[in-house]
Amino acid sequence: MSNKHLYLICISVIVVIIVGTIVFNNVIKPNNPDDPIVTSYSLHKDFIKVDRDYETRSMNRIEKNYVFTNYQEYSEYFDDHKLGVNDFADNNYVLIYLDYDGCSERDILPTDYKIDGNNLEVTVKYRSTCGVCAPDQEYYLLKVDKSITQMNVKINSIVVSRETCMPGVAYKPIIYLYPNKKTNVNVKLVNSDLITVSYPKYNNSWDVTAYPNGKLIDNQTHRELYGLYWEGKNYSSKFTNEGFVVKGEDTIKFLEEKLSVLGLTERESNEFIIYWLPKLENNKYNYIRFEDINTINSYMPLEVTPTPDTIIRVYMNYMPLDKYVSVKEQRLESVTRKGFTLVEWGGSEILK
Repeated sequence: MSNKHLYLICISVIVVIIVGTIVFNNVIKPNNPDDPIVTSYSLHKDFIKVDRDYETRSMNRIEKNYVFTNYQEYSEYFDDHKLGVNDFADNNYVLIYLDYDGCSERDILPTDYKIDGNNLEVTVKYRSTCGVCAPDQEYYLLKVDKSITQMNVKINSIVVSRETCMPGVAYKPIIYLYPNKKTNVNVKLVNSDLITVSYPKYNNSWDVTAYPNGKLIDNQTHRELYGLYWEGKNYSSKFTNEGFVVKGEDTIKFLEEKLSVLGLTERESNEFIIYWLPKLENNKYNYIRFEDINTINSYMPLEVTPTPDTIIRVYMNYMPLDKYVSVKEQRLESVTRKGFTLVEWGGSEILK
């Protein structure tokens, strides 16, 4: 074989390697720990204002095609500061915004992505679990070359599995009203088609006269009340890896402590415990989780006139257990009452 032939063969091999490398780098390939994706959760609220209508979200046009070119610009929007000044010396960062059902798994990660010029295509796969949850958001930053200052981002969201929900019941939600002075109050349960039981009888709304001590007068029947009671269908609660596992015999101590943190008074806690204790105390263990406010508001939005200064909604989900299981302890946020206060408590048994 002549030197000329060997030269041509070598050139051909080099060309194949170069072309193969280019093709490989431009196809969608699985994400791994070395991929240049930064996850960030603490985007400033003024960057995106969540609205029920997705298309009317503030700065929606920018957030989908946004490139951070320097640290100062980045730090104006993010609190966590996972990136430093030096990270922007040779790279820019594209903002990837994911909007998804709040009942889905947390810590969703982009699984695949590809860049073609100024076009970025990201594929995200995740599991969707049961429940009625408000939309949630997560944000990612993808490291790109310093020359890229504009990027068109396309998100492909794929639900790889979906857990079927068993329709449950929201038991014993009861509403207390504490205005600063005697006040006529109108309370509307927005998803009224879910109501199965109510007292006084719910008819489009409740109209009551409320007093600072919690006393209510039904303006239709003129009967005195201490709360507004309802139950609802199709409330979906679920077992997660977060919550509390409590011995049945420790129910009273547990509830007294947690309900105080959540903002209930001793009287409200007393009524809560009286209702739920028979369902919990005789079980060997109970898994207990207090529902997040976004889920409660999504299931049964409230419209109250005049608008309360403080709203406390406590929904406890529980499931009897034969043995102890380990879960991540749920962090509860305390609420300070001020001004006109509305309090509601209820809950549901998690169906197996």
